[in-house]
Amino acid sequence: MIRGFYIKGYDDVDLSFSEYLLADSHGTPLGDFTEIHEVHNFSGQSDSYLDMERKLKYLIRNAHVNRIYISVDDHTLSPTREDQNNLDRSSFYADQDDYPDYGAFIYNKYLKYYCVFLNDRYSLIIKNFLQDELFDFSKWGGVRSKASWEDLDIAEQKEKSLDRIENYFDEPLPSNIMTEALKRIILICESNDIDLIGLRFPLSKTYYGMLAEESYGADTLFIKNNIFVIDFDDLFLEQDSLFSDMDHLDREGGEIFVDILFDSLDNVWP
Repeated sequence: MIRGFYIKGYDDVDLSFSEYLLADSHGTPLGDFTEIHEVHNFSGQSDSYLDMERKLKYLIRNAHVNRIYISVDDHTLSPTREDQNNLDRSSFYADQDDYPDYGAFIYNKYLKYYCVFLNDRYSLIIKNFLQDELFDFSKWGGVRSKASWEDLDIAEQKEKSLDRIENYFDEPLPSNIMTEALKRIILICESNDIDLIGLRFPLSKTYYGMLAEESYGADTLFIKNNIFVIDFDDLFLEQDSLFSDMDHLDREGGEIFVDILFDSLDNVWP
């Protein structure tokens, strides 16, 4: 069950590409549409920069990588990413050198990854599945309905946006752990002659307005290192229909955004 609901799909990657997108859940709506532009979408729900660093090293070991597109949104250096991440799943991509000793490598790479009883998160997933899915009879026999972002009134949008902001920006300073991981990603790309491009994903109008100056400055770190950043925060401010929530595109939005993204890059980046 864990394999089917939590691990399966996360470890899928097409190593035949030379360009890859690394992002958290903000990149997942882009799906396979990126492949039309010869870019493999290697995003993962809740991926932190530690997870992206592991994926990057894996790609370098197993593929010929020319370019990496990576999320540098306002929240990506948030201290919440120290707890909300995929370190248990991204261990699939890790190498022995990523751990302090051989014992830690074996425990995290194999024992904790494959053994349900050694991973607390697996136990939580099983519990949530039993409580929220298997024994919730209202969810049997069809697709659950969910109000789209455009169907919510302004008050509801503001309430949900505030919850998201309070989750991401509950601390005044960025995470040192995430900051150092992002710095290592920059150095890894430099040492391997990999083009690195920072990407800021579109936001809904309500969330964009409430976010104001809240940011942990991942894009600023890129700019200080003379790394190109393309900012699409305000691209769809008048198109709530393209969002599944305050800061995530839906599938249609992802498809439209992909073409805009790579068409714009063709004009500034060969």
